[in-house]
Amino acid sequence: MDAWQVALVIAALPLLIHDAIRWETAVLVLAIGVGYWFAFALNDYYDAPFDALEPQKAARNFFVQRSVPGWQLWLFTAVLLSLVAWGYAQFGWPGWLFWGVSCFVAWAYSAPPLRLKMRPGFDILTHALFVQTFPYLVCLVLIQAAWGVLDWVVLAILFLASLTAQLEQQARDFEVDLEAGSTFATELGRERVIKLLRGATAVCLLIALISILSGTIPWFLLPFGVIGLPALLHRFLRSSETPRSERLVILSTTAGFLYTGLVFCYFLLS
Repeated sequence: MDAWQVALVIAALPLLIHDAIRWETAVLVLAIGVGYWFAFALNDYYDAPFDALEPQKAARNFFVQRSVPGWQLWLFTAVLLSLVAWGYAQFGWPGWLFWGVSCFVAWAYSAPPLRLKMRPGFDILTHALFVQTFPYLVCLVLIQAAWGVLDWVVLAILFLASLTAQLEQQARDFEVDLEAGSTFATELGRERVIKLLRGATAVCLLIALISILSGTIPWFLLPFGVIGLPALLHRFLRSSETPRSERLVILSTTAGFLYTGLVFCYFLLS
């Protein structure tokens, strides 16, 4: 749930900032959300053999619990990606280009033979560039917005947020990943990853604080910071052996999703 909710929220931000809320851009945001849902489902499909080794992860993975015929998966994939393509196609060849990049990265990150998520360095970089940063960039380019200081600040925050989210996840899955393959965390070591996680989180918070005090970040974006702050602070308060609170993450992303929906509908209907 947190994956597609976060993607929808981030994709909506440039539309709010640049006053580009229209029905066609609303469809684009929806297409991005559905695309990210599919990408994370695809990741679960290829992770199923490894998630089956850990009871908690196995219980959350649909493909561990159920066997789905290959033809059904291919048909569902073709239909879903065609619908997502329609949302991108409204914007001509740049839309088709972003759709193609999205499909390739979703496949390359999770599926063999590339399976970038198990290649140290590529796993962290791909996550940082494409999980939270990419939805904002896609909408910013397709609406042909004039980039401002705020856009660079938001992209920097999203890059660090996505980077730290992956570090946090790899620290949580450290033992399973040791058996399944190699990641940035297994190469660097859990304690070093925790230190890097906290350091990058501190930089992210500092950038946000300076931007708020300087007036770069507008008032309607402040609730996003308030909503996400508890999950970020929890990284400093818990011990290195304690995993992140999944309930806190879900509550934060759902609250951000609901707030975005209210603001988005207000501007769309006004």
